[in-house]
Amino acid sequence: MQKFMSRKFLLSAAAFLAAFFTGVAGVFPPEWCAVGMALSAGIYAASEAYVDGQAAKSTQTISTTSVTATSTSQKVVEKALAPEKEGE
Repeated sequence: MQKFMSRKFLLSAAAFLAAFFTGVAGVFPPEWCAVGMALSAGIYAASEAYVDGQAAKSTQTISTTSVTATSTSQKVVEKALAPEKEGE
């Protein structure tokens, strides 16, 4: 329901309806109105895809591991850097 109340959707719906009703009223030729209705839907889909892509890009998590060790603790370092196995 939240997507139906977004500004992008409401603007697209208004553009679609405006194009439709200008065709019904005979203000513009029906072909132009059909193009306007198709463009409003296409622009809405493109803008949603762009926004979703930007959101996915910003939620990526990068983690790093920093280990400091002396030459006498090689086994500890190997264990710390080894990939974890499930169940351990």
